[in-house]
Amino acid sequence: MKYAQEPAVKGFQRLEEVHKAGYENKDYRSMKFEKGVSNLAAGKGAHFPMLTFAVGTLAASDPDHINDVGFFGQPGDDASKAGMTIWMPAGLYIPKSTEGAQLEAAKKFVAFVASPEGCDVQTKAYPPAGPYMVKGCKLPADAPQAVKDVVAYVEQGNITPALEFQSPIKGPALEQITVEVGSGLRSAQDGAALYDKDVKKQAQQLGLKGWS
Repeated sequence: MKYAQEPAVKGFQRLEEVHKAGYENKDYRSMKFEKGVSNLAAGKGAHFPMLTFAVGTLAASDPDHINDVGFFGQPGDDASKAGMTIWMPAGLYIPKSTEGAQLEAAKKFVAFVASPEGCDVQTKAYPPAGPYMVKGCKLPADAPQAVKDVVAYVEQGNITPALEFQSPIKGPALEQITVEVGSGLRSAQDGAALYDKDVKKQAQQLGLKGWS
């Protein structure tokens, strides 16, 4: 299978369709992330294609409008199968060289982070961008609306992890290629074909078999 073939090429075609339809704001090439989020909060924008990474920025820049912004998964061909790509939580690791009292202290800290008490501390420090993956951890009743929307997808099981969490092969130029396609600088077909080459190069660098 290739990204330049069906059905994978559809992801690139979606980007192309948005640009051809003229849905982007005129200054999208120069607008900074923070300004884009504020415009969304103020109702000057309709949709920002991303996960809930924006929640923290919204909480800092536009706290009064944080619940005016929701979340929905980008549509596919069949509305009855609507789902979302989900980002996995960060991991905590202890170096193998850690010994003695330091090792025991590190283990206790990791255990605390992965506990309901640890989740509560994190929630007080900054707004959660999604549900916790630790048993017993609950989101606060006043969690941002976008986060509540994500929870609905999770509870229904309509989620899949992002590509990075499913495969060691993710070409490093994907971000640049998708920006080019979404900006009308490159066609969906050309972008997908270029990404196929990027994926092959990445696999070869990783020394994976079958990618000569």
